[in-house]
Amino acid sequence: MSEKKHLLIINLGTGKYTPTTYVFPDETRVPTPIAGLALWKWLETIGQSPTSVVFACTGVAWRDRSPLVEKELEELGLPAERLAPTIELEVPRSLDAMWGLLPPLEKWIKESAGDGGEPPVVHFDLSHAFRAIPLAHTWLALYLERRGLVTHGVWGYGAFDQNAPELTPYLDLSHLLELAEWAEAVRAFRDRLDTSAVASLLDPQERSARRAVAAAGAKPPGQLSAVVRAAKAVGEPFRAGLPLEVGITAREYLGATTAAAVREAAAGLGLGHVAPLAEELFQELQRLAVGAVAKTGAKRRLALDETEIQRQVRVVKAFARVGMVDAALRALRELIVNRVLLAWGSQEGSWLQRELRERAERRLAALALKPAPRPLSPEEEDLAALWRELRNRRNPLAHAGMQGDTVNPGEAKHTLESRLLAGFCCLHPHAAVWQLADLPEGPLEKDDDQ
Repeated sequence: MSEKKHLLIINLGTGKYTPTTYVFPDETRVPTPIAGLALWKWLETIGQSPTSVVFACTGVAWRDRSPLVEKELEELGLPAERLAPTIELEVPRSLDAMWGLLPPLEKWIKESAGDGGEPPVVHFDLSHAFRAIPLAHTWLALYLERRGLVTHGVWGYGAFDQNAPELTPYLDLSHLLELAEWAEAVRAFRDRLDTSAVASLLDPQERSARRAVAAAGAKPPGQLSAVVRAAKAVGEPFRAGLPLEVGITAREYLGATTAAAVREAAAGLGLGHVAPLAEELFQELQRLAVGAVAKTGAKRRLALDETEIQRQVRVVKAFARVGMVDAALRALRELIVNRVLLAWGSQEGSWLQRELRERAERRLAALALKPAPRPLSPEEEDLAALWRELRNRRNPLAHAGMQGDTVNPGEAKHTLESRLLAGFCCLHPHAAVWQLADLPEGPLEKDDDQ
């Protein structure tokens, strides 16, 4: 494996450069008025020597300060031959100009990295220059990292105080990337119900806090840990489109945890700042969780009741919301069968038996025949139409490779949310319609679920 390359980008401005000594986290001290050169020297001492260094600044700044740069390079004993030609930038005064900072930096990074190998580690010094440029550099660096072109190194900032110029703490602002990670995780949670990203961020904080509490001789609360573990575990069955497994997994990990207990646990661990997000994560998982699970044979012993029907409605809506249209249609199909079996009074576990489910499906198929095998009530007409439309929306997605026409998942999603789910919820309270009384058993519909 090739050794990872390190690159350094230094900002430079036209302001006053006061002599100072920069103090790094390991107490290394570098005397120089130019913070970026202090960072370069420190990187040399910690074994992360940059193979290429570039000043990215305005032309005026470089003309004014290049003599000082040359002088400081010599005094610090830095390898001047690694200095790349300066990238001259304009101070951005529009969004287009802001984006204009990117191409020359990206070009230099690609040329410096060479072909193959791992993405280089890019370090920045953000201490000097007109503030718009270093601000833009940080977010452009994040953009390049997300594209896989670089990995982030130090985002250095010399916290110079003119009232105490002798020693200047040198800070690493790359920890601000953690905020970006949290922002992306929250967005994934809201947009795709991706609980794993938030859980992965909560997990190390929760474990570290629990260790600290235990080391102090107290028993750490476990409710926040239960939420984190549930979020991690639920992700896989949810992505696979398995409504029952989602609910069982969520309950097995959450147990009897409550929102109040999650808040108290976060406070007890000194993590009050994550309590609102942890509670929101708990509420979402709680909505998907089944009411109770047996210690053994959880699925076989799962009860079919009104609470379970309502939970499955929420799961269908969740699948639809995140764009898992085929999973939502499959889950709605099974939900309709389950509603029939609830009307028939199916006992614990029996509602999962294939023979019984196929009998319900045959009755639904008979109801949906044209002409109907007997006169239908208005509600039965609606249920027949619902079953037909569900089949007609599901089959093109299930068998897209056999369709001559282009399958439109967006249209199927709209129909699911606006008509099919609404139709089911309207029919749900009418107990008689789900009995499917006095109907023959129609042909079992061919479907890839069988």
